[in-house]
Amino acid sequence: MSSMHAKRHRQSARFGALAVAATLVACGGGGSAPPADTPPPVASQPDIPASPVPLERVAVTVNGVERDYFVYAPANIADLREYDARGVRIVISLHDNGQDGQANADRTRWSEVADAYGFIVLFPNAKDKTWDIGSNGELDYINAASSAVKTKFSLASNAQMYLTGVGAGAAHAQHLAIVAPELTGAVAGVDGVAPDSTFELPVSERPTSAMAAWIIRSSSSALNLSEIKQVAYWTTANGVSSAPSADSSTALDTMTYALPGNEVQAVKVSNLRTGARGESKAVSEQIWTQMFDRTIRFPDHTGTNGSLHRNESISSMKLIETTKDFSGGARRWLTYLPSNYDALVAGGQRLPVLFSFHGRNGSARYQSLITDWNTVAEDEGFIVVYPQGIGATWAVPMDPNARDLRFFLDLLAHIQATYAVDNTRLFLNGSSMGTAMTNRIAVEYPQLFAAIAPCYSGHLSPASYQNPIVKTNVPLPVWQCRGGDEPPTSFPGGTAGETAARDFWRETVNLNMGPPVLQVDGRRRTEIWNDGLAEYRWQVTDYVPHFWHPGQARKMWDEMLSKYSRAPDGTLIRH
Repeated sequence: MSSMHAKRHRQSARFGALAVAATLVACGGGGSAPPADTPPPVASQPDIPASPVPLERVAVTVNGVERDYFVYAPANIADLREYDARGVRIVISLHDNGQDGQANADRTRWSEVADAYGFIVLFPNAKDKTWDIGSNGELDYINAASSAVKTKFSLASNAQMYLTGVGAGAAHAQHLAIVAPELTGAVAGVDGVAPDSTFELPVSERPTSAMAAWIIRSSSSALNLSEIKQVAYWTTANGVSSAPSADSSTALDTMTYALPGNEVQAVKVSNLRTGARGESKAVSEQIWTQMFDRTIRFPDHTGTNGSLHRNESISSMKLIETTKDFSGGARRWLTYLPSNYDALVAGGQRLPVLFSFHGRNGSARYQSLITDWNTVAEDEGFIVVYPQGIGATWAVPMDPNARDLRFFLDLLAHIQATYAVDNTRLFLNGSSMGTAMTNRIAVEYPQLFAAIAPCYSGHLSPASYQNPIVKTNVPLPVWQCRGGDEPPTSFPGGTAGETAARDFWRETVNLNMGPPVLQVDGRRRTEIWNDGLAEYRWQVTDYVPHFWHPGQARKMWDEMLSKYSRAPDGTLIRH
C-alpha cells in the first residue's frame, strides 16, 4: 500500500466497526419519502422461468487452466454500442455454491434486466460449483473473463463493471470489491458478505477505495457480526460519519449510509419483506435501477482508485440530441445551451461555441459527463457541442475529403445557421482519439478557431505534419495535456505522436523558442510559452492515467480559451 493509501486508511479508521455497530443492529423500519426514481416492486412470489435463459458458454485459459463462463448480451448490442459505447456496461453475477452460472441466470433473471436496460451480464462458473474465496486464481479468472467480454463486444478496457451475487456468490463479490476495487464502482449481494478472513488480510491487500455497496438480507433479524464488519468496512472507506436514513417505501426495508454531497458514495443495508425472494428479477432490477445504473467510477486518480460519480443521461444533463443527414450520411451530436440562452442572445449578443470530441470506444454523452463543460458553459454563457463518432471513434486521414472532417465542417455550418454563434470565438477540445480529431481539424483549418485544447493524449502520426494540406502560417493558442501515470502505449500516436504534436504547435506554428514559465496548481504542472506568435501550454497532471483531468474544463476556460478571439480578417486577439 502506498503512503497515501495508508494515510487515508488511518484517517478513516476513526469511525471503526464498533462505532457503527450500535446503529446497524436494528436495521429496518423508517418511512421516508420514496426516491425520485421510483424503483420496481420486489416480487413476493418465485419467478423462475420454466425454460433456461439462453446463454453463450465461453472457454478461457487462466494460469494454464481452462475455465469457462456464461455471457448474455441483448440482441441489439451492436446498435447499443454504436449509440453510446460507454453506456454499455457489464454486470458480473456470481452464483451461490452448488449452482453454476446458468442456474444463477435462471433464478436472478439478470438477462431480462439486461434486455430492458441495455447492458451485458457475465455469469462466471466456480470450479466444482464452489467458490474458493480469497484465492488469487479466482481473481485472475474474473479478470480474464471480464477482459475477454470487453474484447468480444469492443468495449473500452476500463468499461464500467458491477459485482453482484447470491449467497456464497455475494460473499465472493464483496471480497473481490475489497481486494480489487478497481474492478467495480458498486457491489451488491443477497445473503452474503465477505468472510472474516478478508478483513484479517494485511492492509496492503485491502486498498482503501470508495465503493457504492449494498447488502440485501432475507432475514429481518439484527445484523450478525460478519455483516457488521462488512458495513463498517464500507462506511469507513466511504468516509461516512453521519447517521443513516431509513426507507420503507418498497418491499425492501433499507438503511442508507451516505456521504454528504455525494449520494452514490453510499452503503445500503436492506431486509426483504416477508415472502419476498432474493433470487428474482425484481431484486436484480432494483439493484440495477437504484444503484448500478446510477453509479460510475471515474479513473481520475491512481492514488485513490478514482472517484465515484452519479451517472447522468442525456436528458438529466439537459442536452439536445440531434441527428441530421449531411453530405456523408446521417450523423448525430449533442448540444448544451445555457439555461438563459434566450436572454443572452435577446439583444443581438452572439455566444462562443466549443466542440468537444470523445475518445475511442467513447460517446458524446460520456464526453459531456466526464469533462463537465456544461457547468462551465452555464456559468460563462457559451454553447458546447459533442459530436458522436461512427463506430465510437474518429477517422483522421490526411485527406481533405476525409469523412469525419467533412462531418465537422457540415456540423459547424449547421450550428452557425441554428444558433446565435460568435464566429470569432470558436474552440476545439478532445480526449484521446478526440485529441487526434482536434489536431486533424486544426492543422488544416486553424483560421477558424480562437484556440484549441486537446487533452488528454492522442495524436496524429509524425508524418502527418508534413502533409501539404497542413497550414503553418496561422498562429493558434494551444493547450495540450497528459496524465502523469499515462503510459505511452495507452493512447493513439504514442510518444512519437505526442512529441511531434508538441513541436508542431509550440515551435513550427507559434514560434515559441524561449524557456517556459512553470505553473504548479495542485497536481497540475504546466509549462507556459508566450515568447512567440501565440501562447502554448503543456500540462502534466500527477496521478492521472489515460483519462480526463478533474477540473480541467474550468481551468482551460478561465486561463486561456476565454481570453482569445479571432477577428474576421484572421488576426488573433488576446483580451
